[in-house]
Amino acid sequence: MTFSYYLNSFSSNSFINEFIDQPPFKSFKDLLKISPYFLLNGEQIRPLQEPHEFYEELKAQIRAAKVRIVLAALYIGHSEKELVETLKIAVKQSKQLKVHILLDCMRATRIGQTSLDKSPACLLLPLVKEFPDQVTVSLYHTPDLTGFLKKFLPPRFNEGIGLMHIKSFIFDNNLMLSGANLNHDYFINRQDRYILFERTPSISNYFADLVETIASFSYTLKPTLLMDEDSYKLVLTKQPDPVTQSTLFRKSSSLIMKNFIKKWMSHCIGQINDLSNTNSLQKFDTVIFPVIQMSPLYIRQDELATLTVLDAISRQGNKNHVSEDMFWKVFFTSGYFNFTQKYKEKILNAMAKFQLLSASPEANGFFSSKGISKYLPQAYTLIERQFYSDICRHRKEHLIKIQEYKRPGWTFHAKGLWCYIHGESWPSLTIIGSSNYGYRSTERDLEAQAILITNNFQLRKKIHEELEHLSEYTEEVTKETFQQSDRKVPYLVRVATKLIKTML
Repeated sequence: MTFSYYLNSFSSNSFINEFIDQPPFKSFKDLLKISPYFLLNGEQIRPLQEPHEFYEELKAQIRAAKVRIVLAALYIGHSEKELVETLKIAVKQSKQLKVHILLDCMRATRIGQTSLDKSPACLLLPLVKEFPDQVTVSLYHTPDLTGFLKKFLPPRFNEGIGLMHIKSFIFDNNLMLSGANLNHDYFINRQDRYILFERTPSISNYFADLVETIASFSYTLKPTLLMDEDSYKLVLTKQPDPVTQSTLFRKSSSLIMKNFIKKWMSHCIGQINDLSNTNSLQKFDTVIFPVIQMSPLYIRQDELATLTVLDAISRQGNKNHVSEDMFWKVFFTSGYFNFTQKYKEKILNAMAKFQLLSASPEANGFFSSKGISKYLPQAYTLIERQFYSDICRHRKEHLIKIQEYKRPGWTFHAKGLWCYIHGESWPSLTIIGSSNYGYRSTERDLEAQAILITNNFQLRKKIHEELEHLSEYTEEVTKETFQQSDRKVPYLVRVATKLIKTML
């Protein structure tokens, strides 16, 4: 089935046309060509603001789950014994409960900095041993890390080739989307974003199925018969091996993911027809477009959808030659300032106002790192300075502002987009998920996001308050910022940044 088939199915349904033709949905109607979508009520959606809220909500949702817990993240921290114990208690209390955890293979098998720090795989192994029929741990391995690179790149460095970067957490029919990993600092003082979707079986099923689908071509964590309690093996099903059969793996996994998208696009048609027959569409005020990015598997849905959103926003500024003060306003956040060329061109040429929010060097997660990674904040400073120069060259300083997050003792990892229609105080659209909108997210990693569009006033207000909370600790970047002594970038860092820019 082609996309034209889906569009014809949508257009023949008067109910969905009536819904989508309302503002603000109408401006983003082109997303129907790209992604499945789910209709919700804004009262089912709750943004969180602080890391400790995220952690407490995670534990509460785990304790309340009866049927399924599906967790996808880059990794679980070496010391997250409380979180693992919470999972263990939940599994013990409900024999019907199934737990599926999807992590990145390289990150999950890397041991900590001391001999006492177990790898995430070893941390989860006792759960797999004790509850083999209830707990599954899957580890995705990129097909780009093979041969010479696989053999000689050391831990941490090999993770630069590509990762499973999705962060989604499902508890029965509740879903939490975030950019946060399951690690101590993300629960304490590493600022991210978190949106909870409650009593939403449709979109919860989508993200649970996404994890199951990726797991179908990932390794499964299994214990061995050896006496060593930390001994494990990684087992593949019938799919090609990503390391030894990378070409076959890429082709097979790409087909699986394309079929996944087709299946859920088709599911939307049936969903809308069912709602139309029961006259239930009137109760909805929010639409969610879930999108994925898996460039190693030839899937670029998230990039296409984000560019489509930016085009739709810019079109409003082109209408009837409106003045600049009537442009729509966009807030763009990323933990790591490294927009791809496509995103940069859209921002620089858009008929819209932009506020770009990223981490200051001190709020960069690598600021106090050891070894080579301690130079990464300087690399991001260089990229930010180059983009600021592009803004000045385009004479867009009055339309495009850069802000840096600077909160003592905190780091910044939030990412996403907010869109404010001209004349309105609250956003009508936000994008929540794992992508940093840089080269890594676009070209190397597996990412998942949700584009949320709503006319629910209370939800719009909450999303606005979420952004205000992030902006509370920001400072505007000016040309004087880059003249400060601590912003000088050493020559070797400048050279290295050019070489590894697509890995940042």
